[in-house]
Amino acid sequence: MAQAQLSLFGQNEAETYHDTSARGFFSLLVQWPTGKRQSSFPLEQMPTVLNAVDHRLDTWLSQAEFMRPNRRVVNLLRIGLLFADLDTYKMPWAQGRKPEELAAAITYFCQSEGIPQPSIMVYSGRGIQAKWLLERPVPRQALPRWNACQTHLINKLAELGADPGAKDASRVLRLVNTVNSKSGAVCRVVHVLEEGGLPIRYNFEGTVANSRW
Repeated sequence: MAQAQLSLFGQNEAETYHDTSARGFFSLLVQWPTGKRQSSFPLEQMPTVLNAVDHRLDTWLSQAEFMRPNRRVVNLLRIGLLFADLDTYKMPWAQGRKPEELAAAITYFCQSEGIPQPSIMVYSGRGIQAKWLLERPVPRQALPRWNACQTHLINKLAELGADPGAKDASRVLRLVNTVNSKSGAVCRVVHVLEEGGLPIRYNFEGTVANSRW
């Protein structure tokens, strides 16, 4: 996907795994000068809320959706993706590489290991968020299977710098188009694996949960 298209797509990155027409809540965590503050909002308000975000502040977005305005996993309603937070800045193999080059290396690794390629890769300002979008969200009842897939995925990506502490369904990841104050870089989409002009989506039951990669 061309860089101009990536920039345009990045504005709606959150809506590839959040359904703003569904019931439920999402959460934002914002680093204010006085400390971190978390807020939760109905999904239908997501476009308005995200448009009002101060992009100069460190901001993180919940990846899952919740039945109550609280992102504790006990309140999980559904989750529409798998993800890995890759701390590439800590890895010798990644030193000196541009974000797009990091994404290319991750793609090559996945191809070599037989791992499904990420639907979306986001440069967080220091590392890469790799995301595998699902055809249908995984409901709370299937959380144990989702957890097992997450653990397997993180283990497979360990040599790329996958953070083993960032795999839970209540996780927040840095919001696209906001600044990472640790590096001064803007969080942005750097790669999209397309299918029919849209990010590819995987069948959780057929392709992901029952795979042997």
